[in-house]
Amino acid sequence: MRGRWPWLAGLVLLGLAVAVGGAEVALRVVPPPERKAHLVSDPVRHHRLQRSWSGVVQGFPYRTNALGLRDRDIATPKPSGVVRVLMLGDSFTEGGGFPDEDTVPRRAERALRASCAGIEVVNAGTASYSPILEYLTLREIGRAVAPDLVVVNLDMTDVHDDLIRTALAERDAEGLPLRVATDRRRETALLLPPVLPASLRVADEGLGRLLLWQGFRKSGAGRRAFGALNLDEAALRARGLLGDLRYDRLAITRDTPARDEEAAWATTARYLAAMKRDGERLGARFAVVLYPYAHQVAAHESPEGRVVFGIGPGLYASERPFVTAAAIGQRHGFRVITLLETFRRRADPARPLFRSDDIHHTAEGARVMAEGIAAGLLDAALVPGCPR
Repeated sequence: MRGRWPWLAGLVLLGLAVAVGGAEVALRVVPPPERKAHLVSDPVRHHRLQRSWSGVVQGFPYRTNALGLRDRDIATPKPSGVVRVLMLGDSFTEGGGFPDEDTVPRRAERALRASCAGIEVVNAGTASYSPILEYLTLREIGRAVAPDLVVVNLDMTDVHDDLIRTALAERDAEGLPLRVATDRRRETALLLPPVLPASLRVADEGLGRLLLWQGFRKSGAGRRAFGALNLDEAALRARGLLGDLRYDRLAITRDTPARDEEAAWATTARYLAAMKRDGERLGARFAVVLYPYAHQVAAHESPEGRVVFGIGPGLYASERPFVTAAAIGQRHGFRVITLLETFRRRADPARPLFRSDDIHHTAEGARVMAEGIAAGLLDAALVPGCPR
């Protein structure tokens, strides 16, 4: 009987391995469901808005046009006398949680029309976008929109997002993306915080690539055993991940530089410079708007929302991201409009600019951003046909 125990134990282990392997294969074969009705996976742009869709999103009526933009139907070819501003960005630009008329592009359009006739601001914002996906968007819709000015609203998470999406991208010889396919398993593996000691990081990386492990980590049991997936500042520090752009999404906003921050910014700069070149081929001017997050504006802003992004209490005073972005613009020949001081001047505990439990803008914050964009564009004489 004793001689049979190793044999039986081996059979049990083999059976477990086969069962686990079969389950892993099955999970990889079955396509995951789309997470939101108005968003779909895309083989080139990772994800995009549904085309010609209407419904309710975050409690407000929401519609998209035939190009898959949260906007009106766009006349093609562009009518004579119309000056089009194509505004690219993420959820802050798209305007989730607002009716269409209160989104940043619509507000900016109204502000510009006070000085300029014939202005159309096209809302090309999409949640979780960053320059790598905005570059692909411009290449896809640029000719149809025929912009006179391309504006990229640069987000404080964009350097992190570009870092992750670049790892997923198929790129050309210049390092520019040809496509960023949706691959949730690979993307989750890049984002999943490690749970094993640093000496076992290779094993941690291996586990992170398994859908079974990812599913467990996202479950209630996994979170109880290994902690939350969104680490607060204390957890980031305890695990040695503070300032690590892969896991610390807002590392560029901290008062000390992030690990490999310069290289990460260089990647984002490459995509911005490529958008400028593509915009110029369309006959459009190009500008970048860099806006702050709550913790860069005032200590009282978004006390709960900032925790989700691993940011502690207080004001983070570093102006490093704004200086870096301005230097990139100077190097590549485009204007960077920074809204840090615009937001700080308007900070008022009685009228918060950011939602208390969500890092996004309140209606007042969206108004400040839109008016800041319009003023910056006019001051720089970037809108064709508009006086300063």
